[in-house]
Amino acid sequence: MALYLASGAPTPLFIVWQDEWGFPDSLVALGFAAYAFTFLVALLVGGSLSDHLGRKPVIVGSLALALVSIAMFMLAPSIEWIIVARAVQGVAVGVVTAAYTAALVELAREGSRVAPVVAAAAPVGGLGLGALLGGIAVELWGPDADDILFMVVGVLVVGGMVIAAVAPETSARIPGSARSLVPSVVVPGTARQFFLRMLPILIAAWATGSLFLGLAPTVVHDLLHLESGLLDGATASVHAFGVCVGSIVFGRLAVPTALRGGAAGLVLGVGLVVLGVAFPSIALVWIGGVVEALAFGAAFGAIFRGLSPLAPEHQRAGTFAAVYVAAYLALGVPAVIAGQLIAPFGLLPTILGWTVLIVLLAGVGLIIQLRRRRETAV
Repeated sequence: MALYLASGAPTPLFIVWQDEWGFPDSLVALGFAAYAFTFLVALLVGGSLSDHLGRKPVIVGSLALALVSIAMFMLAPSIEWIIVARAVQGVAVGVVTAAYTAALVELAREGSRVAPVVAAAAPVGGLGLGALLGGIAVELWGPDADDILFMVVGVLVVGGMVIAAVAPETSARIPGSARSLVPSVVVPGTARQFFLRMLPILIAAWATGSLFLGLAPTVVHDLLHLESGLLDGATASVHAFGVCVGSIVFGRLAVPTALRGGAAGLVLGVGLVVLGVAFPSIALVWIGGVVEALAFGAAFGAIFRGLSPLAPEHQRAGTFAAVYVAAYLALGVPAVIAGQLIAPFGLLPTILGWTVLIVLLAGVGLIIQLRRRRETAV
């Protein structure tokens, strides 16, 4: 959670840095996408590393790398440094994520629903808390917010390192760590059908996350015409906290029910966000954000609960890595495309086109789940 908090904290600060250094909106999107893409590369290269080295060394090492990125944020003299710091941060989070998820599943009792729920809730809860703390820092300290915020975040990451260091190891070391660095995505045959059926919902959910966590401050300032660091951070955190709550509250639903409800909730929630952006209303954006985020949490937790029993233990971290590869492609690609479209077409048409595509994709996911339900009934 500390690591993801550090990842969410810069979101509201981009507006402060933009005012200070005068860079275009496209670089705001690039700063977010740099994190998503290096996360993806790190996940592809190191996603299975903990299956060979053990969970603890990978987790502690990733937290140490996160401290390097925090130092880079504090010393940054330009947006280029910020983008590089985000890239380093993405590597740290990308390497740790599959190891962290696998460790939670292995620490829990056999068949426990708690570990998959926590695995889905803690990262997005950390992102939400980081964005909210970033917004509060901007509101209270203005241009000095970044130094104060990153000092606090650094202390939390060190605390995470201590906890990880004393936690029990859950996976024995096995040969092949060098070979595991060859980029690969592991989706065992036993899990492949489930993976493909849930993919449209996963992509729609994380593309929505890209909108809230990547461009929320820009939307608040330029489309809703509100000047508040606190609102910037709160709008981003509405999504993340909603995902966290949805993962926990709906964690007891049957996997097919949670996937169907998640897809339907994404359609409704993102539809409300479209209305809130088209007819400027922060209230509608927030209500839609809560609805889509609760749906995201229900579906994302169900994905882990559905995959856990289908993936053999020696391929579990690699299987979870495959989920995050798809998720972070959906997180990073829309941000890059949107950043390039804002200048020629404008912010409002870009955001509206983005959200309509999400609604269509979530609708496809819902249809797939409903057809699967009918096939099972027959």
